[in-house]
Amino acid sequence: MDTSTNVTRDITKIGMMESNETTINTTDTKPISTNTQVDGDEPKYLGKWESRKHFLSALNSHKLTLTLQDNTIVATSTITISNEFHALTDIGWYGSAYRLTTCSTQFFYGKLYEQFRVKWVLVLAVAILELGSVVSAAAPTSTAFIIGRAISGCGASGIVTGVFIAIAHAVPLHLRPIYNSTVGALECIASIVGPVIGGALTTYVSWRWCFWLNLPVGGFTIVVLIFFFKNSPNQKITEGSIASKLKQLNFLHLIVFSGSIVCLLLALERGGTIDSWSSGRIIALLVVSGVSFAVFVALETLRRESAVIPRSILTNKTVGLCVLYAFCASAAFNLTDYFLPLWFQAIKEVSAAKSGQMLLPSIISLSVAAISSGFILSAIGYYTPLMLLGSTMMGIGFGFLTSFTPNTGSSAWIGWQVMYGIGMGLAIPQPWSAIQTALAVEDIPAGMTAIAFAISTGAAIFISISQNIFTNLLRQGLSKIPDLDVDRIVKQGATNFLATVPMSERSLVIVVYNFAVTRTFWTCVAVVCLGVIAALVMDWNSVKQPVKDIDAEKEQGEKV
Repeated sequence: MDTSTNVTRDITKIGMMESNETTINTTDTKPISTNTQVDGDEPKYLGKWESRKHFLSALNSHKLTLTLQDNTIVATSTITISNEFHALTDIGWYGSAYRLTTCSTQFFYGKLYEQFRVKWVLVLAVAILELGSVVSAAAPTSTAFIIGRAISGCGASGIVTGVFIAIAHAVPLHLRPIYNSTVGALECIASIVGPVIGGALTTYVSWRWCFWLNLPVGGFTIVVLIFFFKNSPNQKITEGSIASKLKQLNFLHLIVFSGSIVCLLLALERGGTIDSWSSGRIIALLVVSGVSFAVFVALETLRRESAVIPRSILTNKTVGLCVLYAFCASAAFNLTDYFLPLWFQAIKEVSAAKSGQMLLPSIISLSVAAISSGFILSAIGYYTPLMLLGSTMMGIGFGFLTSFTPNTGSSAWIGWQVMYGIGMGLAIPQPWSAIQTALAVEDIPAGMTAIAFAISTGAAIFISISQNIFTNLLRQGLSKIPDLDVDRIVKQGATNFLATVPMSERSLVIVVYNFAVTRTFWTCVAVVCLGVIAALVMDWNSVKQPVKDIDAEKEQGEKV
């Protein structure tokens, strides 16, 4: 086989064959498209039936497991769990432990997917998630439950990234939007439906079944992956022994980076709620986070050849904008997912299960729009119009959420849910497809990991920020009403806070609560506007148009 043929296959294959690395010197600086066909040599993608089976296997590992294990499923169960363990002060850790490990282990999985086959990394991730479920379900103490949640987050982190990498290896670029949008839609639906499932299990069975139910689902997932998931011949991995591959994981870099992220998220979780922002603990966390990140940057700079985040990722305009866009879209979506049910429960005085039903307009519109966006993108080729339209509709919908009052009728909260739901469905799947038009084939795992990291950190950071905004505004408003026990009302939660309020003051308290909740939607508007700016300056690359290799551009950038 001659060298040019090897080069061609390296360009055209997503995961790629294991072949000799060769660099093309070209003046064309357009990004790579992995559906390129040169000299009649076609990528060895899986056949139609194999692709569908491959996709369904990956989808099963992602959705059937995470639908039940996603961080949102315990949202309606935390009070019950804390009551059983007599650990009210640990409530914040039940969610944050999962988010901390999900965010901090993203790049670790990115390196694993570069060194090992997708199938076995996915199996490992699901097994870790299942281990966390067992620990949480059988936890005798609150501390044990928190440890279980942290373990589950480590597993979930690898599943999210792995599914999109699996699709990239098995499906031609111009068809990937259809698969990506389907996964994106189901992921959004799962995060919305999660609290409903958790609430039902907690109410009618036991909160422990939120996790015990994961065992048969996870076991079935592992069986499907092992026997039906076929590794794509396109995946290019490093040759060598397991020991040599483990050395390439850069544990020092990953540990330093993870420490920085954990300290930052801990500061955001505790600042302004548990501890004041001026407290020594919060200041220490922020300082350690900043110093750790500086050390990580220094390590990455000094060891370019083994960097966790390749320079080609850091210097690529499209990649950077996709990461920013994903960060903003995720932040806005998760804020709404968190605070709109709170508004329904606190202001409309409905149960957790009923609030889940009231979210159906956004669930249905998001699902239809997300799946449709995949077919639209495959047809027109350009993702930028969908990103712009989606962000604009999200901004309009979120903007009108800020105008909600206790008297807002169903026509308003249904209509604006449909508006932002369509926007989210159009917007959220696009970064996964867009980033693949701008990367050399060997950088796709790192690019996918960057998107997954942006999504998880966007949610974690802005939920913490908005929770602080909500709590502070609520306290300020309630403090102006005489003869109220502010601390007691705040600790009661959305469904019980009126029980401690005299009848003569209830209408005022509801107005204050409504104001505090709806102000958080301005955060959604702000981050969506930032996403619009990112989309406006995005390159108009097409998933349908074959373009040249960017290895020369990448090599030139690494010399800078």
